[in-house]
Amino acid sequence: MRITKFYLKNFRNIKEQEFIFDKNMNIFCGDNAQGKTNICEAISLCMGPSFRGSRPSAFIPFNSEKPDTVIRMNFTTSFNTESENIIEYTMSNNKREITYNGLPLKSAMELYGVLKYVVFTPDHLELVKGEPKQRREYLDSVAMMQTPVHLKKLSRYNKALKNKNNILSVITPYDDLTLIKPQLDSWNEVLAGEGLNVTYGRLKYFSQLERIASQLYEGLSGGEKLEMKYYSSIFDRDDLKAEDVAGLYAEYYKRLQGDLDNELKYKYTTLGVHHDDINFKINGENAKEFASQGQKRSTALVLKLAEAEIIRGRSETPIMILDDVLSELDDNRKDFILNHIVNSQVFITCCNISDVKKLDSGRIWNVKKGEFECIST
Repeated sequence: MRITKFYLKNFRNIKEQEFIFDKNMNIFCGDNAQGKTNICEAISLCMGPSFRGSRPSAFIPFNSEKPDTVIRMNFTTSFNTESENIIEYTMSNNKREITYNGLPLKSAMELYGVLKYVVFTPDHLELVKGEPKQRREYLDSVAMMQTPVHLKKLSRYNKALKNKNNILSVITPYDDLTLIKPQLDSWNEVLAGEGLNVTYGRLKYFSQLERIASQLYEGLSGGEKLEMKYYSSIFDRDDLKAEDVAGLYAEYYKRLQGDLDNELKYKYTTLGVHHDDINFKINGENAKEFASQGQKRSTALVLKLAEAEIIRGRSETPIMILDDVLSELDDNRKDFILNHIVNSQVFITCCNISDVKKLDSGRIWNVKKGEFECIST
């Protein structure tokens, strides 16, 4: 998709402005807290929930004489470049309304996954240096963006996990395990089935992320090697065969059954997809422990670029929002980002105009106190 025209009124610190964007590269440059990320957030609101996780009440500026907030996005799709579509998001008297080509929508969630966008923020560095939970949630979000079925499987797994953990949490040394074990066994059956489904869903998209991200990282870094490996707390291998469903289910169930002593000790389920992880290595070294900040940022970035490639290969070309992506990168990596992301409309925020000195083509806006001046076209 391509955004052809964008209009904002009374959104955070932006009073009123209309934008005509470049079809490829668009850069918002200015000091902190001037409004660069605000416009990116407004774009995301036209395609789903705010990537900041903000409440709608936060969008309305303080002390505004006309508090109505309006966001209007005109865009075309890859499937129909001639016909223009319009999404309008309004907030008036604390009432939110969203229309798509004039038709009202109940929620921005109706657009999530339909209009595709990929966002990078500094928080995504946690994909490399953070806790396993963040990497699992990211991989699940990639799978859910491709198919809503993954969400259903994950929800069923989490519900069964909660029920089993509730039982484990109240067991005492004086309880008769022969009476409790059948209940645990029944939940293990559900966990094995749904856990296997979640594993397949993750690995399907992990294999694509691994292949594309490794290629992109080599180009971005000028030859460094990125390796990614999915760690399963159930299976000690990553070459799982979909046709061996019965055998893998039996293996999953057996591992759960054999871990009862640990579960009684810790009072929760210690094995399963809720303990899986992704490991990164750069030139053979553990990225979490030994990578520089620039390497970690590069790794997180190529994951997001790979995510966009997966979306593009299946459906609509996504919009890319890269917030503060150029910090801590050398000139060669900046050049790669500015001039080698093709087939997507890209929105980048940065603080220093010198960061984009290698930009070959695109539009640059200087941002100050919520006002945007186009200084390069």
